[in-house]
Amino acid sequence: MGTVPVAVKWVGANEWVIGLMRLSIATVCTLLILRNSKELFRRPAKELGVLALMGLIFSLHWSTYFVGIKQTTASAAAIGAATYGVHVSLLGCFLLRQWPNARQWLSLVVAMAGTFLVIDNFSLADVATTGFLITIGSAFINAFLPILHQRHVAIPVNVRTLGQYLFAMPLFLVFLPKMNWQLTQNDWLGLIHLGIFATFIAHTLWIRAASVLPTYQSGLIFYLYVPLTMVFGSIWLNESINWKQGLGAALIVAASCLGVLAQRQTSPKRSAAKGSS
Repeated sequence: MGTVPVAVKWVGANEWVIGLMRLSIATVCTLLILRNSKELFRRPAKELGVLALMGLIFSLHWSTYFVGIKQTTASAAAIGAATYGVHVSLLGCFLLRQWPNARQWLSLVVAMAGTFLVIDNFSLADVATTGFLITIGSAFINAFLPILHQRHVAIPVNVRTLGQYLFAMPLFLVFLPKMNWQLTQNDWLGLIHLGIFATFIAHTLWIRAASVLPTYQSGLIFYLYVPLTMVFGSIWLNESINWKQGLGAALIVAASCLGVLAQRQTSPKRSAAKGSS
């Protein structure tokens, strides 16, 4: 998943082509390994509603994330995505009717300080700045997904995975007229990588992990996204990282870790839900 911002930035396809291709490839691959794909359509109406909600949230997360990546650097986009840890920590508290404690408020302040360090010239008129802010919004949307997956872990994980991919497609299909299909061979290779490795393999595994791990644990693992993307961006996109951006990234990651650990300490102790396959 750490290659996603780099690949999205590298390919010439726009965000709508990227989203549709990733979903299409991942859906086909999931159908091939699913023993009984008809099981998705035999779910009760209430469960189908949950799957549709997952797909809608997923499509909103992806579309905003891709737009943000295209407007800013791959490294900055990854840093924006890392604020997911703060969002999921606070959302977990609100949804469990628990107010943030002092450590969680501190995590937000530290994350905001890191944000200002990442952006050299903070101006809404600057495309890179707005792109970075869009990735933060995308991370907030993404934070709802692990909570939904854990609350509905009774639905088989393969069904949830397929449902999330299928129900995310309509949003991208709406933008068919805006899709650019004049792509090079390298563009197609990049899309295949995004579809197979970054979605079918990586994101499918992420859904499984988010379904059985407490949010603070899956959140902590997610922060590896930042240094990995920075390294990949430096190698393949020749993106330079100055000391302010490095410090800002460190602050955002530290704030996210502080937030999810604070949630662990304030939440009732409970065993991770077991997912069914």
